[in-house]
Amino acid sequence: MIIGGLIASISLALIAIGVMTTLVPLYATGLGFTPHHIGWIAGIYYVGFLIGPWLAPPLVQRLGSGRAFAVAALLALGGIIVLPLFPEPAAWAALRFVSGTGFALLYILAEAGLNAEVDNAGRGRLLSLYMIASKAALITGQFVVGLLGVSGWAPFVVASAVVALAAIMRLNIPVGIALPAAGRLRPLRMIRAAPVAMAGCALYGLGEASLYALGPVYARAIGMSVAEVSTFMTAVLLGAAFAQWPLGWLSDRIDRRRAILIGAVGTVIAGCALGLPARPGFVVALAGGFVIGGCLLPLYGLLVALGNDSVSREERVEIGSGLVFAYAVGAMVGPPVAAALMETSTRGLPLWLAGLYAVQTLVLLTALRRRMPLAQPL
Repeated sequence: MIIGGLIASISLALIAIGVMTTLVPLYATGLGFTPHHIGWIAGIYYVGFLIGPWLAPPLVQRLGSGRAFAVAALLALGGIIVLPLFPEPAAWAALRFVSGTGFALLYILAEAGLNAEVDNAGRGRLLSLYMIASKAALITGQFVVGLLGVSGWAPFVVASAVVALAAIMRLNIPVGIALPAAGRLRPLRMIRAAPVAMAGCALYGLGEASLYALGPVYARAIGMSVAEVSTFMTAVLLGAAFAQWPLGWLSDRIDRRRAILIGAVGTVIAGCALGLPARPGFVVALAGGFVIGGCLLPLYGLLVALGNDSVSREERVEIGSGLVFAYAVGAMVGPPVAAALMETSTRGLPLWLAGLYAVQTLVLLTALRRRMPLAQPL
């Protein structure tokens, strides 16, 4: 009941992220923003993900996780509902920063609560279930965009409403109201405690943020219509939904790093396959998007499980904040770099993803060869 409520509440908020993932770049393109503008707006959104981890521990200590979740939801929806009023890149960057801070807090609080409710033997499967629900919510967001389009106020209102509903639901879940948390984030301590998970989250941020921010732009650049762009992004998310549970199940039975390695290698192969043709056909692009989604997007849940394997319940908020902070560092940098590559060639995005996960593959192989421990107690 508690786990179901936690997953349901964050899933509602993630419907809004699904809407905004496609709405922001397409609406911004309609306003005349360039790929350079869109990349930087996405990067600044993830600057908010750098701030959220610093706010999470003191907020939980002072308010409890339920009311902290409500504060996070207010920040998230506040940066959504007024976007159409300010059709300028600088204003959009500022408002997306506010939303990014709120959504970072939502992720941290949801994941800390879930990790407090499970032991190591089932952590990979629970977080995979959470990620499947997350992808289903993101897919729902794509359908909302397809239904409402990318003009007018309606999609912004719907995105704000589901975030508000998520906060109301979370306030009625009793878990974690007094979830202990350190008073501040200590990134260097997190790196010592979980070096592979922290490095993996930074690389994941570089890749996932680039894919979400510029995947729709890439799809438009190779000739897709708005409806086909939504289908392409849905294929990416469906790939993640289908692959998440098998990888999570596998990670509970073998060294989690080996399960992550499978996804990293698959991303390299799929990125190269999409990046070699200058203008892949619609069916080929859908297949490539499905494989990249299935290999790349499930990795976050496995990395969070890896980071939480050796910490106590009292340390869940701190390690969760550290992992989101590492993710945010990567996510802040990824979209501007990918946008610059895409201004040179439409192949820039898939080849960027392939290069990133070649690095991730080397990190994992090095850790396995040196027999580094999975994680260290805080």
